Amino acid sequence: MQKRQSRPSSFKKDAVRRLLARGTKSVSEIAQELGVSPSMLHRWRERFEPELTSGTQQSQGERDEVERLRRELRELQAENSLLKKAAALFAKDVK
Repeated sequence: MQKRQSRPSSFKKDAVRRLLARGTKSVSEIAQELGVSPSMLHRWRERFEPELTSGTQQSQGERDEVERLRRELRELQAENSLLKKAAALFAKDVK
């Protein structure tokens, strides 16, 4: 039987922050990355979200901008990865 693991409040709050700023990731994906169950994330969210979001509500325009920037970042990272692979292939052909 596995012993229940206790997590510090700082971990729980960071998990909720990550959940709130998840972009296109699902709750299950974030839970898997953190090594907790999705239901645990939902409980932590119910407990800590009011504390974390008080006074820092984003407008719809800000949320849209953040999502746009995240999408652009993912695209640029994919392009960067492709360019690295291409550079490695060209370097290999030169030898």
